[in-house]
Amino acid sequence: MKKITAVILAVILALFTAVTAFAAPLPQDTGARAIPNVMVADEFRAADTAAYTQAQGEKIITLDLVSDTHIGASNASSYVRPCIERINAEKDQTDGVIVAGDLTQSGYEDEFSDAYAILRGYTGENMVTVNGNHDYGRWTQSGKMRPVAIKYRNEFMGITTQKDYYSTDINGYKVVVMGSEGNRPNSADISDEQLDFVRAEVAEGARGGKPVFVVCHWPMRNTHCERISWPIIPGGALDSATTRKLQNILSQYDNIFYISGHLHAGLNGRLTRRLFGGCCVEQRNGITCINVPSLGKGNHLGVRAKGTGMRLTVYGDKAVVEGRNYYTGEWLDNYVYEVSLKGASPVSAAPELPDAVEPESPALPGEEKTAA
Repeated sequence: MKKITAVILAVILALFTAVTAFAAPLPQDTGARAIPNVMVADEFRAADTAAYTQAQGEKIITLDLVSDTHIGASNASSYVRPCIERINAEKDQTDGVIVAGDLTQSGYEDEFSDAYAILRGYTGENMVTVNGNHDYGRWTQSGKMRPVAIKYRNEFMGITTQKDYYSTDINGYKVVVMGSEGNRPNSADISDEQLDFVRAEVAEGARGGKPVFVVCHWPMRNTHCERISWPIIPGGALDSATTRKLQNILSQYDNIFYISGHLHAGLNGRLTRRLFGGCCVEQRNGITCINVPSLGKGNHLGVRAKGTGMRLTVYGDKAVVEGRNYYTGEWLDNYVYEVSLKGASPVSAAPELPDAVEPESPALPGEEKTAA
């Protein structure tokens, strides 16, 4: 019964967004900004919206967030390539780019070759890629494409680990990348070993109040209306036990961001919050959770257009997430989100971080591990 109710509500919401989309088509970018207000994502602030105000704290870092490029799906490349070109043209305005998984449609080698050729159109520094369920193969092929996905990721990131997870940094701010270690279609399997890795990396990166960015293709359970976006097929989010363990780790620190994709839930806000208690930007147990729309395959809820992503700017007193159609260049000023922070510190005020950290991998067949 719960699943049937969820399906009915999802259909109603999709019909509503379709009507509003026809009533107010997305214009081309005019360069003008007119932010009427912001959607408040703070966990303990009752108001849905607040007047837009300039941040008072120092600007710490700016990131472009995209996800679910799905290269290999119909027309995905024709949308994704111009988006990356636009991000590259504006690279002086940001500190880096995060691509939150499902780079490909089916994990085939030619799809990865095409996907990374497009991503290399970004010539700035600090693009971080994450593998998603599609990258490891679809349905009966699930898990079989993992070696290809890891090979292309490692070549792009300049790392050698055979693990599904790793850690790096952007301008001194820790980025911890998580990944599924299992072979189930759609679903994520996160080991305790991986969670221990996350715990250690977050503890190190959060020293001095610095923001830390944990990136996983899958959102945490019961966030971002995931049960509405994925009402029948399992695997819409991390399972409940993993979510509890991860939240226990991340909630120990201030200014932690958890960035995901997978849901294709678009940019959404007041309507989904009132109907379903969720939004694409929200706080849970003090963790700022951001679910990034699909760039190359379209979305189910809210603003459903392909080419949609976000720009995240972290200040000392708050974080601002701005909806963006990277294909048209339009800033979606009705989809600006604000989250209060607890005195986030710039990297200059905290100890310097080491370079990328790779978890130890077993030797590949035919190879022997040698001491460093």
